Amino acid sequence: MKRLRALLLVCVVFAVSVCLFSPVFADGEPLVSGDFIYELRGDGTAVITRYTGSAGDVSIPSKVNGIPVTALGANAFDNCKSLFFVEIPEGITAIGDYVFRFCNSLQTINLPDSLQEMGKNPFIGCEELEEIEISADHPFFYVENQVLFSRPDCRLVSYSGLLDRGPYEVPDGTKIIGASAFYQCQNLTGLTLPDTVTSIGQKAFCFCDNLKSINLPDSISYVGEGAFIHCIGLQSLVFPDTITAIGDNAFEECTNLKEVVLPQDTVSIGDKAFYKCSSLQSLELPEGITTIGKNTFAGCKDLVSITLPDGVTYIGNGAFLGCEKLKEIEIPMTVNYVGSSAFAECSALTEIDIPNTCFYIGPGAFSKCSALEEFRIPMVMNAINDNVFYGCGSLAEITITPRIATIGNYAFAGCINLTEIVIPDNVTSIGERAFYYCNGLTSVTLPDTLEFVDPSAFENCGNLTDLPDLSRYAAQ
Repeated sequence: MKRLRALLLVCVVFAVSVCLFSPVFADGEPLVSGDFIYELRGDGTAVITRYTGSAGDVSIPSKVNGIPVTALGANAFDNCKSLFFVEIPEGITAIGDYVFRFCNSLQTINLPDSLQEMGKNPFIGCEELEEIEISADHPFFYVENQVLFSRPDCRLVSYSGLLDRGPYEVPDGTKIIGASAFYQCQNLTGLTLPDTVTSIGQKAFCFCDNLKSINLPDSISYVGEGAFIHCIGLQSLVFPDTITAIGDNAFEECTNLKEVVLPQDTVSIGDKAFYKCSSLQSLELPEGITTIGKNTFAGCKDLVSITLPDGVTYIGNGAFLGCEKLKEIEIPMTVNYVGSSAFAECSALTEIDIPNTCFYIGPGAFSKCSALEEFRIPMVMNAINDNVFYGCGSLAEITITPRIATIGNYAFAGCINLTEIVIPDNVTSIGERAFYYCNGLTSVTLPDTLEFVDPSAFENCGNLTDLPDLSRYAAQ
């Protein structure tokens, strides 16, 4: 009995000690120690996921509630505007992506010798960072002229925005320009890359407004997503023959980029790759391109001509949206898909011939193409989608092919130059305001196959006097 009581006493003491020295939280509640929120890792150590304080001088604890801290999680100190000094203790082995993002008062930070891993530029937007304290013989990282490098992957991690205005020559041996490495470096005017560089990371030069020149060596095969977003100083760019892929948003809003030469081995151009490159005038796409992505050339207001190679099968949503000076474009016979708003607001486009093999034209594909004069629906299509020709005020001739079964809402609304239209047999449905405000329309031929016509389908067609009674089609 005494042994049992003693055992029970030990258990009680142990339980109390656990309660005193280990945090207890309800399910779903964060683990907190002072100004630090943390999570437990599989190895029993802690990762700090968020700093909630407002101090200027912060020493990161080596332990939280008795648990060793080994990592700083992604964005842990994001937007800590008052932070000017950070001390990272020995024992931290990993720093996640963008840990100190937009800590724009941060001036000094140390990197302990225990640090082995570092994610995407942890100092993005740290405009006042003057000093990264690091031992000369650090096994994993080093600083050279205020630029932080990672030894294991030969990566340029972070370029200092405090360097003097001018060009920068990346040291020989560097293989990777890391994600966001030069983010918002307004003093950078030019860049020379060694032929050891093989890739440019995501948003590497994003918002480098004064970057006017960059050489891309033959060693590069890929330009990452958003790599040059808003580099408004760039005017021309010649890619090496080794480039095979350009990531999404790669040159978005490079508003002064006038000339781009793509190598013939390029097989992939991402969504929004040249979005709002409003000075780009012409472009010839390589033979290996099969897909024009979403908004790839949207907002290229000065684009006058572009050559699409045979083999292109897909033109994505908004691919050429708002290309106001594009007068004509030859669509390859291989194209079978034209996405929503693909050519919307191409206000200078007078003609376009979509091949009969195209089975889909998305909603609003040619909306507000105010100069478009004629169009023939491809033979294999079975529907005219909503808003396809909305606001095409110059459209005077439309050929609706026999397989069309439905005409969508607002499909031809505002086509004021249409004078007559023959809707072929097989059409069963005409949608809401399909021919709204087509006030030049004087003749419409309706098929016997019609089952439904929205009462507003021909609303405001003031010159259409011989339209049959549509009341019998009002309900399906």
